Amino acid sequence: MMTIKHWLGCFLALASMQTGADALAQSGVSNSAGSSSVQNPATLSPTVEQIASAASKGDPEAQYMLAQMYSTGSGVPKDAAAAVLWLQKAAAQGHANAQYSLGTCYLLGEGVPKNSETAVQWLTKSAQQGHALAETNLGAIYLNGDGVPQNFRLALSWMEKGSAQGYALAQYSLGKMYQNGYGVRTDETVAAQWYAKAAAQNYPLAKQALAELQRGPASRADKRPAAVADTPSAPQAAMRRDNPPAAMPQEQDAVLKIVQDWAAAWSRKEVDTYLSYYADDFTPADGQSRSDWAALRRARIDERRHIAVSVAAPHIDIAGDTATVVFQQKYVSDNLTETSRKTLVLVQQGGGWKIRQENSGKTPARQR
Repeated sequence: MMTIKHWLGCFLALASMQTGADALAQSGVSNSAGSSSVQNPATLSPTVEQIASAASKGDPEAQYMLAQMYSTGSGVPKDAAAAVLWLQKAAAQGHANAQYSLGTCYLLGEGVPKNSETAVQWLTKSAQQGHALAETNLGAIYLNGDGVPQNFRLALSWMEKGSAQGYALAQYSLGKMYQNGYGVRTDETVAAQWYAKAAAQNYPLAKQALAELQRGPASRADKRPAAVADTPSAPQAAMRRDNPPAAMPQEQDAVLKIVQDWAAAWSRKEVDTYLSYYADDFTPADGQSRSDWAALRRARIDERRHIAVSVAAPHIDIAGDTATVVFQQKYVSDNLTETSRKTLVLVQQGGGWKIRQENSGKTPARQR
């Protein structure tokens, strides 16, 4: 059977990690006799020490938070092996975010040997708990037949679940399915409806697809669907000609590094460096002027004794000189733990990438 390869842009990796046995040794994390220890608490900030202590005592949320810190190097040395270890512990206790992140690690071979079967198992566990990213990724996996038999029915089902939660990437993907007849009757009216939902959330690829659809067949004359590849390949390479060209890996790496450095500066409370990542024409979400927003950000960061910000499962779309990055942000300060689904829109400015827009959907904060 010819395998249809359609790159949905939704295979989300953890931040770049080290690999190998030496990473485990450097992390100060061990797993002898069924126990785990974190590096010498004397080397940790009080905030990280508190999280590490809770993780060592079996708190799945703390284990997940510690995994994200190790994956990004926020407050602890960057360490792939340690990150995966703590993800495994949290996932085994049913933590949906950890199950999703662990499944992604296995899917892309980040910190563990690549294993599609294990990836699908963990992603399914997470998706069954209503994790929108896991639902969307499973939809893409079944649509492409990556490591599993191709199954349009399951692909449609998982994409619909992710879309029902308002996840723009799933809505865009459903638009592609209806536009091209992947497991459904081709229906450009329905496709346009899904594109419009994603475009309303400022999803760049959906805006482009909707504009092309509205211009009519002539604008897509040279973009007719074509099945490619008769064997599965890496998700990043699995594209159809009717999609916008994928950004080169080095471009995505450059954008991801900016986001990681932005989070690291925030965690270190280096306010001037943190603010330097924002574009001159940055537009605060609440309508403030940029100068008033910057003054408020400075005051709020300065008043915290400890801050740790981690970036998990980043997804990057680049269209021309604009990059959209969607990720899970974990924020920990003196007495507050907060998880957000953050969206940053970056533009090329002054020879580098700068943040022009910032939006987040927050889960309930947890006081500590």
